[in-house]
Amino acid sequence: MVQGKRTITDDEIVERMRAVSDPAFTTSELASEFGLTTEGIRGRLKQLESEDRIQSKKPSSRTVIWWVEDSQSVVCST
Repeated sequence: MVQGKRTITDDEIVERMRAVSDPAFTTSELASEFGLTTEGIRGRLKQLESEDRIQSKKPSSRTVIWWVEDSQSVVCST
């Protein structure tokens, strides 16, 4: 369940992943960019993945790599 007012849209998150020249991000970087908590942005990324808007891979026990398939942008979460 979403709590509070959602001020950043899912489209804004995905578009930011596509638009930035640096193809890799940490969850903390995105959280800071949008003024969200690390846990909050991670939850949003998981939701976007469940909607097939982004994909992820977990190459190690503490790292998750997120990307937008059509632009090959990558987001890293540690």
